[in-house]
Amino acid sequence: MNFWQIAFPTFTGAFIAFIFSIILFHLTNKWSKDAQRKSLEENLIKEFEFNEHFLAKIKEDVKKVIEKVTVDDHNVYQYLKYVNYQRLFTQNYFQQGLLYKKLSPDDINLLDNILRHMDQPGERYINNIISRWNAGEFTQQEALNKLSFERDSLEEFLKNLIMIKEKII
Repeated sequence: MNFWQIAFPTFTGAFIAFIFSIILFHLTNKWSKDAQRKSLEENLIKEFEFNEHFLAKIKEDVKKVIEKVTVDDHNVYQYLKYVNYQRLFTQNYFQQGLLYKKLSPDDINLLDNILRHMDQPGERYINNIISRWNAGEFTQQEALNKLSFERDSLEEFLKNLIMIKEKII
């Protein structure tokens, strides 16, 4: 056997193995990313479901406050915890650029409005209304107007969240 009879098959085998390893690397990488994306999407859907229940509960709590204000009861002992609204997987989904693939700019804006409202400033705002009502700083009509607006906003947030979740599924 001469040099080329040994070198050519060895070189060909090494070249094919190199190409195969590159293909295998890219396929493994793609499968891994797809699995991560699918897992993140499943967690995002669960987070949306949690938030749907959370918004419904907060809306019911606001209705209870409205009922107390309606009967002119200045002893409303309700503290609404907006900061318990979950956002971890929503933010991860957004940071990975996946939100733009599934949602329109209007949908993203709606989701952003929900996230901004269901945070510490929103919590302070609604609880300030309640404490000012208890202190007699608002008339009944002023308090009812502000609380009704909040209830309607929460209702709208709930509808928007359900609509957005359906688009992601």
